[in-house]
Amino acid sequence: MKKILLTLALASAVCGAQAAPIDSFSAALGESTRPHGENTPDVLRLSVTKDWDTRWFETSTGYLTGYWEFAMGAFKPQDTTAFDVDVVPMFRYQFNVGANWCKPFVELGVGVAYLSEHKVTDDHDLTSHAQFSDRIGAGCGFDAGRQEVGINFHHFSNGGLDRPNPGIDFLLMRYAYHFE
Repeated sequence: MKKILLTLALASAVCGAQAAPIDSFSAALGESTRPHGENTPDVLRLSVTKDWDTRWFETSTGYLTGYWEFAMGAFKPQDTTAFDVDVVPMFRYQFNVGANWCKPFVELGVGVAYLSEHKVTDDHDLTSHAQFSDRIGAGCGFDAGRQEVGINFHHFSNGGLDRPNPGIDFLLMRYAYHFE
């Protein structure tokens, strides 16, 4: 547990030093899929990103790139509202194909998070405040890359470092605005 918190603090310090200026802001709204919420939006996430400004494996189809995401969120699958902060390195494959109005991408990342509450429902205890933050998503960039919309699957888990490890999942619709 102490190692996870130390890792989170170190990652935040290293990433924070590189975080200014930010490259984009995003907001996501969604629902808990495990444990099940009330079938209404019960998750709100806000984040800022810092692009890596690097392209790998560039071909006519697209290229691999990435960014650091610094996020905070609130979720309420039952009576308890929990808050989280996380730092996630995101890898994105940006396709060069597509219509002029839509440049598709897929992305994934695994980072570290801290949750204010680990017991999120009466029968769903995540065991620890320190969690891993896993995401996979897809979306479409438009407005010459200044804006994007996407869908993300987000998972918090303690990675088996503590028992039990039930995890919690979210399905999110995301909008981002890029400043550059």
